Amino acid sequence: MTSSGTSTGLDFLALFAAVAERFATGVAEVDLSASVPPCPGWTAYDVVAHLGNVHSWAATVVETGRSAATQNDEPRTHRSRVVADWYAGKAEDLYQVLRATDPGRPCWNFAFGEGTAGFWRRRQLHETTIHSLDLDASAGRTMPIEPKVAADGVDEVLTVFLRRMHDKGHPAALTAPLTLTCEDTGHRWTVSPRPVRSEPGQTVPSQPRGSATESAPDLTEGPPLVVERHHPMADQVSGPAHVLYRALWKRGPLDTLTRVGDTARIDAFLESRLVP
Repeated sequence: MTSSGTSTGLDFLALFAAVAERFATGVAEVDLSASVPPCPGWTAYDVVAHLGNVHSWAATVVETGRSAATQNDEPRTHRSRVVADWYAGKAEDLYQVLRATDPGRPCWNFAFGEGTAGFWRRRQLHETTIHSLDLDASAGRTMPIEPKVAADGVDEVLTVFLRRMHDKGHPAALTAPLTLTCEDTGHRWTVSPRPVRSEPGQTVPSQPRGSATESAPDLTEGPPLVVERHHPMADQVSGPAHVLYRALWKRGPLDTLTRVGDTARIDAFLESRLVP
């Protein structure tokens, strides 16, 4: 897998179209004033408005190849059918832009700056999948996620968002290598803290191993290093792909995951702000 999601064998565009259609159908069926447990303070309407505006923003980025201002559009009423149609129009516009754009064409993205348009096919698939979970949560439903899609979503968190959140001032709490495994797909990643930078003659204080309150050292060179299919480390966390995917996005419980090694270190990482 790569940060652009181009070597997974998944048809990101077709998968995005399918989950966006499901989302639009769901919008017409939910109470838009219902609260969304994974997003405190948000209603189902807020989730729809957010996702529709993200689609518009992403379409502009892909069309121009450059960063763009965020969008702040809204449906003309809060009636479910009108809101569903509004969202469907935003999703269709993005789909058409993505379909018409060569995924290998140079295009800006928020994680790496330089990249290709293919980044956005993958990103919008997972953006829509995660907010579909939110919409379903507002109605007390649970959405199934295909294992390969979930495993790719785990990869995106580790190879894209760890860097993104580190750059935004939210470094992951990681003081020892950790292996994450999707039991049903066989995908495995090891995340490792980068070496601590020190000046000649400077001593960097060590942190207590296994402390539940420890966090990533302030002097690390950058976000964790990520290696796929590495030999398992002493600290390991595993579970079905969809369970690990939901947990990393804070859309599912951590207690259903299997932990091996220092549970305090593992939980400190999982409880970090790994995604926006």
